[in-house]
Amino acid sequence: MRIGFLWIFAAVAVLAQDKAAQDKPAQDKSAGLFPSLQQNVEKRTSEWDALANSLEGRIGRLLPCDQRVRGAIDEVSRASEARIVALTEYWLAVSAASKTQTEAVRRLMAQEEASAADRKTDQADAEQEKVAVNAQLTDLGESAKRLPSLAAAQKALEALAQSSARMATLAAERGQTAERLSQELRDLLAATQARQTAIENAMKALAAEGLRWSGYYASREARAQTECTITNPGGAVAPRAPAPGKKQ
Repeated sequence: MRIGFLWIFAAVAVLAQDKAAQDKPAQDKSAGLFPSLQQNVEKRTSEWDALANSLEGRIGRLLPCDQRVRGAIDEVSRASEARIVALTEYWLAVSAASKTQTEAVRRLMAQEEASAADRKTDQADAEQEKVAVNAQLTDLGESAKRLPSLAAAQKALEALAQSSARMATLAAERGQTAERLSQELRDLLAATQARQTAIENAMKALAAEGLRWSGYYASREARAQTECTITNPGGAVAPRAPAPGKKQ
């Protein structure tokens, strides 16, 4: 069961070898784990793309002081914010899942480490018993050469020696298997930690991108105000309309 559990997590780790900094989770191999969040990101990104790509064409036909200029810029800005929020929600979910998987690997490692001492003790005991039985078999063999009546005892001891040898071999194999499992768990933990770092870096990059776009649209609105002031010193761009649901 432990090995099966390990490979489940290994499969998850392989799935998570994604391009964490990609803008759209649709290109993220783990995106299928969060279909609703992925769909929301795709929707918000599509809405923002459409508005951003058409912005200059929309306001280019308007006079500088037309209040629709400010409204169009504000609409794109809100779409950009909605996209950043959707992406943030997605990466928060990915991060939470990644942390859960990392903790599960840590628990498996702790279980393996807790039983490692017992395995080593069992292996040492089995090896000592094999050596002791072989030594007794050697001594009895010498005695059986002089006393034929010891032949039955010698045969019984030979069977015991074979059994001890098998037990020692099994104990050694269990130790090797456990060591391989421990190494795989260590490798898996390193992979999940690296993935978590990539996710956190992606979230930092996303936050920085959100600030850049917010600053850009603020500058674009300021530019519209400046153009209005230059072309019509006595006019002004209408103040920004409040976002839906917000009070004045």
